[in-house]
Amino acid sequence: MTDPEYRKDRLYRFDGTVFVEVEPSGERKLPVTDEAVQAVKAVRKAAQQAIGLRPELSLCASAMLLAAAELPDIAQRVKALGQRVYGA
Repeated sequence: MTDPEYRKDRLYRFDGTVFVEVEPSGERKLPVTDEAVQAVKAVRKAAQQAIGLRPELSLCASAMLLAAAELPDIAQRVKALGQRVYGA
């Protein structure tokens, strides 16, 4: 039996016998504050009540980010949050 060739730029998981290549996900991981996660969960709950279905957290977060991008004072809000989070 030959040793399998593993590539540096790939992700593998152990299936109990061998390492299997994991297909890359189209989703991105974006670190956010706990406060932001709670806000996304609150929006998700409100959306669920409004539409009768429970949307994925990523859909709610995406909708919130797109809406926030249109706010005329978003740069000032980012600055204020940065000052609050980093204590500047």
